[in-house]
Amino acid sequence: MEIRWNEEHEMGIEEFDHDHKQLFVIAGRLVDKVRDPKSIADVRVRLFILREGVQYLRGYFDEHAIREEAYMRRMGYADYALHKQLHDEFMANTLQGYEKMVERGTCSREEVLDFVGRGIGWLVEHISTADLAIVGRGTLGKPRLTKINAQVVEREFNTIFASTLNMDVQTRLIDPNYAGAPFGPAICQELTYRRGDRKVTVLAGLENSFLTAAAEAVYGSQLQGMEALIMSTMEIFSANFWRTVGSRFVEGDAEMVFVENHFLTQAQLQERYNRHIPKLSLLFDSSKGKFFVATETDITAQAESFDLSVGA
Repeated sequence: MEIRWNEEHEMGIEEFDHDHKQLFVIAGRLVDKVRDPKSIADVRVRLFILREGVQYLRGYFDEHAIREEAYMRRMGYADYALHKQLHDEFMANTLQGYEKMVERGTCSREEVLDFVGRGIGWLVEHISTADLAIVGRGTLGKPRLTKINAQVVEREFNTIFASTLNMDVQTRLIDPNYAGAPFGPAICQELTYRRGDRKVTVLAGLENSFLTAAAEAVYGSQLQGMEALIMSTMEIFSANFWRTVGSRFVEGDAEMVFVENHFLTQAQLQERYNRHIPKLSLLFDSSKGKFFVATETDITAQAESFDLSVGA
């Protein structure tokens, strides 16, 4: 299977674009292996997939990331510290954990699927946001927003989904005061970040139809039996996606560091809203399905003008 490469991912720097395309190729080969029922059922094959994937990623970060970081330093890139943090975070939070599994000498089917899914989810989001920002392109290459209204927020989501997943979603804000009511079968998450000495919690959810469309944007339409892989991809992609969204609206001198994620049932989500409705809680509709995001971060205090009235 070929993990879908979007030409919009290209930085225009040959050595980096070559590395990124090659990583997409390797990711596609790993997906082919984990989709084979006989391969994934054999513990020796699972360990081989994990060992080879970990070794490739370690080499990728030891070589590609170092060259990329050196390039940013040479050009005096203003967000070098943030970009390096993203590299370090992936290696510390994800890669080192799987290296320990390799040392342990055994891994389950779920662990291998989680490894492949998380790696691909991180790769797709990182290249299409943080890497493009190095050359002044993509979402993170733009100035932070200070004048915020419903149309601006809708446009930002449309742009981010187009740049990360090559999806035309036609976002519409339908409830600027979402209180947790069910909006259809959905996957919901509670994402925790650290910003300086503060904890930042984000609640977010995608209707199942939207999740399927996002998975097809990455993997194509052959998704049967890939549910665990898709969920792992979504978990890490979402962690970085919502951080990217936040960086467009919230100013601060401390960067957000991802800490952990928990998937929530609808009952658990409603229970959280029954206890407390976040300061910012937005429900959107789109051509792919509904989604929401909520946080305690007060972007009204950061904006020169702020009005999320629907139809304003």
